[in-house]
Amino acid sequence: MFSMPKPLPEPPSTNLHIGDHKSATMTRPYPQHQSITSPLASREKGDWGLKRPFPLKSTMATSTPFIRVKQVDTMENVTNFASAADHSLSLEKFQELRVAMSVPFNTEKRSDFSPRTELWHKSVFEEDMDFTDFQRGRGDDRRWKFQGPWLARMTEGEFIEYLNKKVRPKRAHFRALLKEKLADDITTSQNKAAKEVGREAPSKIEARDISEEQFTDHLRSLRNDRVTLYALVSKFLDLAPLGQPVGIIQTFWSNRDSLAPESPYGKSGPPPSHPSAGISYLRTGSFMENHPVYGPQGKRTPALARVVYPKSGPISPKLGVGGFVADSPPGDNEFNFRMIARGRMSANKTMLNGIMHLDTTTFGGAKAYVEATTANVDPSGKVVLQLRETSPEAQVVERESKGLTEIYHDGSTKSHDLSTPNSQRPVRASDETRLNRVADAILEEGSFRYDRS
Repeated sequence: MFSMPKPLPEPPSTNLHIGDHKSATMTRPYPQHQSITSPLASREKGDWGLKRPFPLKSTMATSTPFIRVKQVDTMENVTNFASAADHSLSLEKFQELRVAMSVPFNTEKRSDFSPRTELWHKSVFEEDMDFTDFQRGRGDDRRWKFQGPWLARMTEGEFIEYLNKKVRPKRAHFRALLKEKLADDITTSQNKAAKEVGREAPSKIEARDISEEQFTDHLRSLRNDRVTLYALVSKFLDLAPLGQPVGIIQTFWSNRDSLAPESPYGKSGPPPSHPSAGISYLRTGSFMENHPVYGPQGKRTPALARVVYPKSGPISPKLGVGGFVADSPPGDNEFNFRMIARGRMSANKTMLNGIMHLDTTTFGGAKAYVEATTANVDPSGKVVLQLRETSPEAQVVERESKGLTEIYHDGSTKSHDLSTPNSQRPVRASDETRLNRVADAILEEGSFRYDRS
């Protein structure tokens, strides 16, 4: 007996016109149903663990026995199911890449008051980020789960509905909290002033002691201090971070205690699930591969990528790696078209076929080896894979492991082929060996014997 989880909702449309060309059989950004498989002995009987057997014609004629159950019982008393090989195989191929999930990497320059710029990708399983409790002090904005929405991704209609149904009904509660905070601030300032002059601390100010005129003046000062106001509202509604507000002058940064720490999801947005998405549990990609013949490798095993979309204006070309679409590796390489002085391209640079235009001559499309470094999950649930170019040596080693080439048989290395017979390979004998042969020729008649050892 088992129960299947409820399917996840339909992924939101990131493009306004995506509904015009959406297909019912297209691969979704993330799986919505649980993937089920069955061993061969049970699959031959149509047994998949549900209340009725499945037809053998549709479940046996496949090399990828994975299904997703859309509806256990329908009006026709059948089980509505479909193949789940797309996401199941993508998960297997992604795990073969051995990529560690990381938080979004922010390369922008930060101010002197913010933490220093990180020089490497940080794992989503670090203790200072992998938590959901918002009662942990100033580090609560570095968590990945929030009760409130991410305002930057909401449409205008969704934002107005959120204001009417979620925000405005909580105004009275928020004003009460502001009064309590104002009373605490006044009490703290009075105690500090009394301590400086050596007087006894006055009685504590309560929220009921705050007059409406005092509270109105406090609200006006909060409207001018946008940083403190944003911090109070975000904490009260538990909103997903939006990064530091734009246009704040440096004098407002003096009271840094009221500021929430900069979240790694402030620019890109929080993910809808755990940042690892359950597809990789590696904490780091800092490991060295050990080849059985060539020993420790300086570069990881590259993956063969396919060019699925050529460069179009400022849009970089798209590569398909292990069932995921990613941007081409940045930098000056075979994937980027960069000009030097006077608008000319570098003479020693070769562009990959299919980068500037769609390659229709190569069987299966243009392909190239790349190295997957890290990945993260965006607010829509898509896996954003980061790539970089790999070394020619790593490509040759990978092609040799697949039987596509032999390292000692390529190009100029043929002269060093150890499998060439001795009679065909020029051997330069030493002087001592030649003297021995001359001595044998003088002492013995007929053909002489020569020991190559």
